[in-house]
Amino acid sequence: MVRKSSAILALAGLLVGCNVAGGSAPSPPVVVVQHLYVGNDNTPGTVQAYTLPITASSTPAFAFASNNVVSIGFDANNNALVGDNAGHLQYFTAPLSATSTPSVTFNNGTASNNGQIVFNLGGQVFVANVSTAVNMFTPPFTSSSAPSTVVSGGLVSAIGDVLDNLGNLYVSNAGTGGGTGSDLEVFAAPYTGAPTVTTPNVAATAYRKMAGSGSTLYVCSVAGTTGRIDAYGLPLSNTSVPAFAITTGVNVPEAIAFDQNGNMYVGNLGNSTITVYTAPFSAASAPAVTLTFPGTFAIFGIAIGK
Repeated sequence: MVRKSSAILALAGLLVGCNVAGGSAPSPPVVVVQHLYVGNDNTPGTVQAYTLPITASSTPAFAFASNNVVSIGFDANNNALVGDNAGHLQYFTAPLSATSTPSVTFNNGTASNNGQIVFNLGGQVFVANVSTAVNMFTPPFTSSSAPSTVVSGGLVSAIGDVLDNLGNLYVSNAGTGGGTGSDLEVFAAPYTGAPTVTTPNVAATAYRKMAGSGSTLYVCSVAGTTGRIDAYGLPLSNTSVPAFAITTGVNVPEAIAFDQNGNMYVGNLGNSTITVYTAPFSAASAPAVTLTFPGTFAIFGIAIGK
């Protein structure tokens, strides 16, 4: 069974304390200050960090330079990997601030672009290449880092990827069916074979990045005029189809993330907004908060970190 973890279904839950032996009082909650990181696919462009919770009038706590940002991912120590639209990956060590600069830069294999970035708990990172593969890199990262594993079975245009706590890799595969739709594929470690699950092709879907909360996987689709967020029940099977779709407040959604309280953040390219949704989610969900970015701000990558 697919389960929630800090790597997939990443971001929706956080251990906040436990009872100690001997009947002692429970430990106090651990309060973790989180930030929403939003990348700008422009030159000049930055990654902007917003202290959570955000409001419609929030301003960045800080920003650090990294032009043409399309993807952002965090490892367990809050080190960030930032991908641009030319296949370059920049690694920033924690703590992040306005003065952060990459400690190392390397390429996503031979890719000319970057899809979603996800770390496992061992520090290995998986980066979709917006083509026929997801590349896995093993630390320590250097300027000459090359993929240690290439996941490629059945992929046409790999854009989104997430992991579960069993190590299964989920990939949103756009461009299937002769370019008319998308499916989701699941790969088991060591990721060198064919997918263990391939969902039916969903026509005119154009899937992008994705994230999970509880027993549901939420997938961005930029199909149609404004797109939607498709919700899939887990575990996935070869017959899985969306249980429902969120459309209100969605405008060409390219990225999605969850905070420790289970709130959903959607990065909308169509109108340069972040829309925030509170659980429980359904086809009737509407934004509780909409943060609009001024000027030219192309949102392709968002992430939640410290």
